[in-house]
Amino acid sequence: MSKKSTKKKCIDLYSGIGGWALGFKLCGIEITKSFEWWSDAAITHDINLNLSTDQCNIREQNPKRINEKIDFLVGSPPCTQFSYSNRGGSGNIKDGLKDISKFLEFVKVLKPKYWAMENVPRVANVISRELNTNGFLKEFRDICSNSMIHIYDFSEFGLPQKRKRCI
Repeated sequence: MSKKSTKKKCIDLYSGIGGWALGFKLCGIEITKSFEWWSDAAITHDINLNLSTDQCNIREQNPKRINEKIDFLVGSPPCTQFSYSNRGGSGNIKDGLKDISKFLEFVKVLKPKYWAMENVPRVANVISRELNTNGFLKEFRDICSNSMIHIYDFSEFGLPQKRKRCI
């Protein structure tokens, strides 16, 4: 009797042009859903990866409507509100936290085996502050902690430029 092989499944939030999806696809992991609001990115994602992105405002999505068991949940919420490159770091952090909160809501509801979120390094301090005070993210303390937040320089993993990111 042979063991039935089950393909691992992933949902990609704030999928952009498909960086996460490409990596998972190359590892043989099925991307069951991708969500992206920006039409140009969604079109590029779908053409390059032969996938179908749900083009929508993720903030308006209810994760309880997704009735599937997944192994991975990944995503890269917009960084424009957190980036020092955007208006010299004077972005609307409270607005940016809405996307971080929505991502964490998906994690809490879907309960994937593994999850990862990527953003600019500044987000590490913002998330830490919001988790450790009675801030905007306090309801997610059970799924996210300071020990889970790391800054990596992707040039150490083969990227041909110095690029720090919060994971």
